[in-house]
Amino acid sequence: MGIQDRDYYREGPSFLDRVGQQGATVWLVAITCGIFFGQMLTAGPPARGNPVLLSPLVTYGAFDQTQVMAGEVWRLLTPLFLHSGIFHIFGNMLVLYFTGTRLEERYGSREFVLLYLASGLFASLVYMAAQLVGLADTARAVGASGAVFGVLIVYAFHFPRQQVLLFFVIPMPVWLLATLWVGYDAISATGELANPNVPRGRTAYFAHLGGAFFGLLYYQLELKLSAPFVRSPRARARPKLRVLPSPLSEPREPEPVGVPVQAAAAAPPPAKAADEQLEAKLDAVLEKVSKYGQESLTDEEREILFRASELYKKRRK
Repeated sequence: MGIQDRDYYREGPSFLDRVGQQGATVWLVAITCGIFFGQMLTAGPPARGNPVLLSPLVTYGAFDQTQVMAGEVWRLLTPLFLHSGIFHIFGNMLVLYFTGTRLEERYGSREFVLLYLASGLFASLVYMAAQLVGLADTARAVGASGAVFGVLIVYAFHFPRQQVLLFFVIPMPVWLLATLWVGYDAISATGELANPNVPRGRTAYFAHLGGAFFGLLYYQLELKLSAPFVRSPRARARPKLRVLPSPLSEPREPEPVGVPVQAAAAAPPPAKAADEQLEAKLDAVLEKVSKYGQESLTDEEREILFRASELYKKRRK
């Protein structure tokens, strides 16, 4: 089957195809913003404090150490999609989009989503541990900052010299930005511990530090969170080998005298046969990508994709 016979070559992508082509980072940002919009629609009446935090979504989804210990374990992850205000969600989603798009290209969508969720989960566990031992107040918490810190640390290790603008004004490499943020949270958490009589702030510093520490572990240990979820394709059944008798052992019929021998049919050009074999291999690789994702491809299968791409480029010329 040639490339022209495939449906995706003849027809343009549909609307659903275009939606599916959006990366996981864009979807995470879109889902988080959509939930925040739901917070605003279901917010409590104007009152002293922040009415957005009075939304039922926050009531049943915010991190609450007491409720988690009572069995509501979903509160370890749901705070990633809840925020306390427009500036809170804007800062988190800006950093997530900036760092996530490039990390997703490097790790793949599945691995990046697991990195994001695992960073947020680890941050919640560290924050809960800090509350249990008395290092932090037993207060509710919302926000994706812990997960964003984990992603930022991994990004800073991969692209340390990438220039960013602090407060949209001050240029600096991303490694310095990550160091300043982690240092600020560490100093702030230490300052609260050194002054127990001073009212503690509303920022969950230990959650930030927990997310940053998970990002450090992820990079240094070269973790692969999606490995248990990638199924290896089943080996195809190979045809049984048949033993054929040697041509020398069979008697030959004498060739007729005076009868012209008919010319053998011209064999197909080797190049065409090779192209057909490449297209057959390409079909198997594309089927594997559709089932298990691009991360499941071996180096040999990636080479097949590259060779097929070069072949189709030559055909179009």
